[in-house]
Amino acid sequence: APAAWPPGAMQRLREFAASRPRTAALYAGFCVVSGLVYSNLQPKPNGENDFVLTLSAGLQTMAFAILVCDSGSQVAEGLSEKSLWAFFIAHVARVSTTFWGSGYVPEDNTGDIYLYQLLEVAAVVLLTMKLLRLSTVRTMHDVGQGSERWSTLSTMVAIAVVLGWVTKSTGHEDYFADWSWMFSVWLDSIALVPQVRLLLAATMRVDEGALHFALITLAASVAFSSFWLLVAKEHYESWIKDGYHLFMCGIMGAGVIRVGLCSVYVYMFVKSTDKGGGKGGVLGGVLGRPSEYELCAQDDEL
Repeated sequence: APAAWPPGAMQRLREFAASRPRTAALYAGFCVVSGLVYSNLQPKPNGENDFVLTLSAGLQTMAFAILVCDSGSQVAEGLSEKSLWAFFIAHVARVSTTFWGSGYVPEDNTGDIYLYQLLEVAAVVLLTMKLLRLSTVRTMHDVGQGSERWSTLSTMVAIAVVLGWVTKSTGHEDYFADWSWMFSVWLDSIALVPQVRLLLAATMRVDEGALHFALITLAASVAFSSFWLLVAKEHYESWIKDGYHLFMCGIMGAGVIRVGLCSVYVYMFVKSTDKGGGKGGVLGGVLGRPSEYELCAQDDEL
């Protein structure tokens, strides 16, 4: 017999759709579009698994969309502004290298409509919106000022520049484009360092609405790392023969770090939420109603 839904899960799902209609609409839209894309997918001979890379980009873009559309409060307490800046820089660097040439772009019919590139552009636009809103509102409410240092972001960028140069490949056959793409991979992989540090030292109430962002970011990281694991497994011998061992180690290392940091982020986020009085664990946070804190915060904004 098929496994039954957990008790009350359908009720929670209905309450979730009623209390967070924008997030529910984003989930529904993502599922519909993903189904349509996959049903019409026509991979090229060397791109049977490239849809996973597109899925990763789609998940990350949806995570940013949820962060923009459905935070518990615009102040977004417990959310690292420097992590958002790191994501922004990484995605700008990546999108600037994928609009010309075929390097690092999924090899299937989604390339005919530039789906992967459009998802990256959408991510940049959403991050721009969130950063502008967050900076303005936090300045007005004097929240989060001085809790993070720009030196942390500068150090992360410097590390990503060096690692990107050391481990870059020749996918674009363009020195600076290949360097820029690998830089974006490394910066993306460590972008959550300020977020994890902030949660480790968190004394404020964490915005529970960002739990969806945490979970979907983790899913995007797993998809990205799984794709490159499959590619490395398939091309291991040729990469070693052609001297791409540094690139292979780099892309796999960045993937492991990205998944690891995302996992720690989700764990620390849930732990911080529980300390703040959240109920029902992860399922309760994802499918539950907005907390009294979130409702009050929304009333204050109005």
